[in-house]
Amino acid sequence: MNGDNIKVSVNETKEEYRFEASFNKDKSDAVSEYMDDYLDQKIFENAQVDAAMRLNDGTQIYVKTDDGEVKIRLDKQLNSRESYEKIKKMGEGIKRILTKK
Repeated sequence: MNGDNIKVSVNETKEEYRFEASFNKDKSDAVSEYMDDYLDQKIFENAQVDAAMRLNDGTQIYVKTDDGEVKIRLDKQLNSRESYEKIKKMGEGIKRILTKK
């Protein structure tokens, strides 16, 4: 993507939370570092991920990251309310990073 073209999409149903963002590749490192710090794990920095994963706290999510792209899916049936709220807050944090001038 060129310039500051940013697209963020959040879709939520009773069963699932989805977060998708496409953005300037220059912000990829900041997004990856934020996700690693927020989740207190080193998964995303300097890596492209396309996997279902279980985090240290038991949260189960699907994540796809690439330069200029992040997709996150959380099945609400497989996760606690706390896990859902944690991942939703992470999505909001990613959006703040992308829209920060």
